[in-house]
Amino acid sequence: MTRLQQVFLAVAIAAGLAAAGWIGYQRIIVEQANSTVAVAVDYNDILRAAALAGKPPQEILAQIKATGASHVAVTELTLSDLVKTRRLFNTASSAVFLAEPSMPAAVRKRIRKQLTGKLPQPEGTTPQGKRYDYYTHLLGIAPQLEEIGVGYDEAVEAVREAGLSLVARPQPKFVQEQDIALAIAAASDIKADIVVFAGTQVLGYQKQLEQTAQALRQSGLKFGYVELAPQAGEQALAHHLDYKFIRTHSISEAEMEQISSQRALDRFSLAVGERKVRLCYVHLFFNQGNPVKCNLTYLDQLTDRLKRDGFTVGSPQQFNSVAIPDWALSVMFAAIAAALMWLIQSIVGLRRLWFWVTTVVTLAAAGAAGLSGLAILPSLAALAAALIFPTWAVLGVPLRERSARHPLPVGLLTFVRVSLLTVVGGVLVAACLTSDAYLMKIAQFRGVKLSQLLPLLVIGVVFAARSMHSYWEVRTELGEAQPELPALAAGLRQAFSQVVRYWHVAAVVVGLGILAILMMRSGNQPAMGASGMEVQLRALLDRLLVVRPRSKEIFFGHPIMLFTLILVAAGLRRGVWAGLAAGAIGQVSILNTFCHLHTPLMVSLIRVGHGLWLGIFSGLVLWLIIYLLGIRRSRRAPDRADP
Repeated sequence: MTRLQQVFLAVAIAAGLAAAGWIGYQRIIVEQANSTVAVAVDYNDILRAAALAGKPPQEILAQIKATGASHVAVTELTLSDLVKTRRLFNTASSAVFLAEPSMPAAVRKRIRKQLTGKLPQPEGTTPQGKRYDYYTHLLGIAPQLEEIGVGYDEAVEAVREAGLSLVARPQPKFVQEQDIALAIAAASDIKADIVVFAGTQVLGYQKQLEQTAQALRQSGLKFGYVELAPQAGEQALAHHLDYKFIRTHSISEAEMEQISSQRALDRFSLAVGERKVRLCYVHLFFNQGNPVKCNLTYLDQLTDRLKRDGFTVGSPQQFNSVAIPDWALSVMFAAIAAALMWLIQSIVGLRRLWFWVTTVVTLAAAGAAGLSGLAILPSLAALAAALIFPTWAVLGVPLRERSARHPLPVGLLTFVRVSLLTVVGGVLVAACLTSDAYLMKIAQFRGVKLSQLLPLLVIGVVFAARSMHSYWEVRTELGEAQPELPALAAGLRQAFSQVVRYWHVAAVVVGLGILAILMMRSGNQPAMGASGMEVQLRALLDRLLVVRPRSKEIFFGHPIMLFTLILVAAGLRRGVWAGLAAGAIGQVSILNTFCHLHTPLMVSLIRVGHGLWLGIFSGLVLWLIIYLLGIRRSRRAPDRADP
């Protein structure tokens, strides 16, 4: 490439990076402004703890308030609850009344509505003048009443008197269109500010989700979207709400029987700090001694942990939107196209006229695409950037003819340059996908696995060709200024004509195994989870560094890349292709970090920074160990040779 070509493409990339940086800055402001988190305790757990301790629920509620918790989650009563606890009775076959006069009038009205015309009537007829035992009939069909909600009882008054806010949990099943407004109105009447639907689906699923969203908007209630425990219809409801909801994290009652309090604290801290969770829905421990004392300590630790992490416990708000103007998309698309042209030109070497025509047309088309407003184009541009930048960064490493006088600083500087180029790609990916759907993880970047796999394969193939003698023969014959493509073709021909040895097969098996593990461990719910020791190490790094770097970067990708680049700077060519291909895993991981759009951008930047300095430290330790071993071996060599 000529100097003019490099400058032109560099200016286009710099302009795109500036636009992406501006969008990233707006995103950071929005994410950091929303720092209030609700800590809600399940009311049924409070009743259970109070019963086990022999104390009134009001006393437990006051103690929970003292820990700094902000909310109590109250589940809507069902007809089944009332029947089983004998809170319904009848005086005639045509009327059902409450046994407890203290039950709110709204609940009594809702019960009559739910009973009228919805429940199967008892078989047979009542003889004239004889009362029919309708309660016995209700008790017999109690399972059919399990999720028919009727409102909230006097427990909400005890919660309010303790100074705690309410999270309402409506029963979402067996509702008709007119029941949606009643269910939301019941939650609004108790002055709840968040709704987390009970059961396995949201209210209005499947056909009345628009009515549910409209009722939530009119009432001012916020929808609590439970992560990692999908409820049917929650994504569609989030879409109807324009992605304005409260991300919620909870540890199920079954998990609470097996998890430690420290692990539970770590989970909530990570959810709030790294996944935009703003409602911690807390179940209590009942397997750790005194059910009141241990849980009050647990809640104290949770609220203190959140405050140390920079959050405030209180009533949370939805995240604001980050607007992306079309001109910014246009400039970023052109920057990604410029990076593609740089990669193509460095390998293919188009003639000057063809280069300028192709570049101008490509950048103009990319810029026009950014102004078109097509919804799919930002995702395609992000995928292109995710494939191009780490590939370009690693393939740009020069395999030197001569060794540098000081290979260590040269290798270190090359590593920093490669990593910064990958970070540029990551920032562009994050900016292209800055929308409410991605930032709240309703939409997910579909190219994650492809962007992890394809660059590694391309880098491995190219460096395998560069390791062949025929590559260097053609390269020397044509000269460094000529296109690399003929040399790569010669190198690949030689590579594929090699006699297959056992170690070749072993290397292929190991490489494919590493790629398979990388694919299975990617994502928030990977097919292959971390081992117990790795979980403990991650928790330790989380506590020490606040933001934990990725294990594949600090223990594998970055150390191998840095060590290999030092060898390259020392003039070594043989075998370094394998080190560069393996080290590229760290670069792919850097870019993948920015693909986690629901993670705050500042957290992603800090994670990448920690990964780089720890990876550099690990690489220098690896180099030092091998260097000292080499000195020791060289000192012993004359002794062994002397008879």
